[in-house]
Amino acid sequence: MLKRYLLFIIAIIFAAATLPVTANAFYLDDDRNVELKGKVQARVSWRTDESEGYTYPDTAKGNMVQQRNLFLIELNHSLLKQSETTPDLKYHILGRLLYEGVYDYGPKAYQDLREPSMTQFGDGPNIDKFKKDADIWEAYADYTKGRGFLRVGRQNLSWGETDIFQLLDRINPIDNTFGGSFEDLDDRRIPIWMARGTYNLGQIGPISTVTIEGFFNPGFADQKVAPMAPYGTPYAYPMPLQPPTYVHDPEATMSNSRTGVRLQGVVSDNFNFSLAHYKTIVDTPTAVVTFAPTVPGFVTQDMYYSTEQVTGGSVSFFESHLEAIIRAEVAYFWGEPVFIPEVNAPILFGQFRTGTIPTKDVFRYMVGIDKNFWFRLLNERSMFNAYLQYFAEYYPAYDDRQRVPVQRFPTGELMTEVRYDQKITLVLSNSWLEGTLNPQLAIAYDPRGAVMTIPSIEYQIDPWRLKVSYYRIDGDNDVSLGILRDRDQVSVQLTLLF
Repeated sequence: MLKRYLLFIIAIIFAAATLPVTANAFYLDDDRNVELKGKVQARVSWRTDESEGYTYPDTAKGNMVQQRNLFLIELNHSLLKQSETTPDLKYHILGRLLYEGVYDYGPKAYQDLREPSMTQFGDGPNIDKFKKDADIWEAYADYTKGRGFLRVGRQNLSWGETDIFQLLDRINPIDNTFGGSFEDLDDRRIPIWMARGTYNLGQIGPISTVTIEGFFNPGFADQKVAPMAPYGTPYAYPMPLQPPTYVHDPEATMSNSRTGVRLQGVVSDNFNFSLAHYKTIVDTPTAVVTFAPTVPGFVTQDMYYSTEQVTGGSVSFFESHLEAIIRAEVAYFWGEPVFIPEVNAPILFGQFRTGTIPTKDVFRYMVGIDKNFWFRLLNERSMFNAYLQYFAEYYPAYDDRQRVPVQRFPTGELMTEVRYDQKITLVLSNSWLEGTLNPQLAIAYDPRGAVMTIPSIEYQIDPWRLKVSYYRIDGDNDVSLGILRDRDQVSVQLTLLF
């Protein structure tokens, strides 16, 4: 099996490398209406810290934890070009092949996830379905006529202004399996089937480029949700032995549709703003402990994906005194599911009944600044780029029994969900050698006592990209970022664009 997959990846790379490349794409017709391009990528990651606490399985320093192979092929076809009498009509198809090799030739502990004894902890024998995928990843058609635009099909839609952490950007589900929080948000979004339209209303009073946008993802169709990393896989959250767990997807009903509307505009040719309201499905399912009265002492953990409504907005503008872009984003989450052990798991407190899911409103916001500056002592030819963000969240009707369903080591106590939480992120980047060498440093800091540091460097020689990254987490095991403090890793990623 290993030999077959390796030969397959090598064949794809060889075929792509021999294609006639023009600006990372080539055309199938003389009129350049049919464009074909793609990407082949291989990524290998090694753990640089010893496993500790409730992390399972134990992974020694230096062991491989990821060997992801990705092949994307993209077709763009322009059927009509917009004119005074005709609309603009085109379609886009993106096929994806994914194979994670760590479960075939990684550490023995990851290969053993197929054992039937692992069924109670997650996917168990289904790991062979989890590790690979072949899918039409995106498929949509675009129609533009005058001020109107319509896109129908499987697609991504982001309404947020943030980096590293999400805020308003919660329409598409996020993949929590392959790399989890160590992956870029843009690579973790899962496309969903939806109809999305925009209409430019033009100038209204002092506001220019007034645009209204809406989307609808029907709940009765193939409703995608954010998958959980199965217990025992490299990026699953640490936890001790758990009761049998069952994950329940949303019911296929109209009430579980994702839908929303956004209004955008520009004030004084500088202040870009948006106001939005939408309904989505949470990325993290909520746990309920179920008591089986017919079998004394038998309990299960059921995980439910719930819908929630979000109201928010964003603003960005150029500040001339600082010579920087100021960004801000706010969002109010109505009735977000939370975990209160006495409510979700009453059996733990001597009450022999099934738990329920409590909800709380949450207010979240972000303030950021983007600034380019010279530091000629290090680089005389290229400016440095800095992106600083402050994130916060607040529970107006906080219950001091709220917990994060992750257990501290070695006591097993659940982490406390604080009423007011905050994080600070900083991204610094620069370019060298005429833009071919690009170092970057990303930092996420939790003032309660944890920090994640990600230095990386990418070297570009068209059509190749070579990137080396190091992920390090320091801090307490009862602080959000510190939960994965023993997952430090180094990654090497090779990409071919064609």
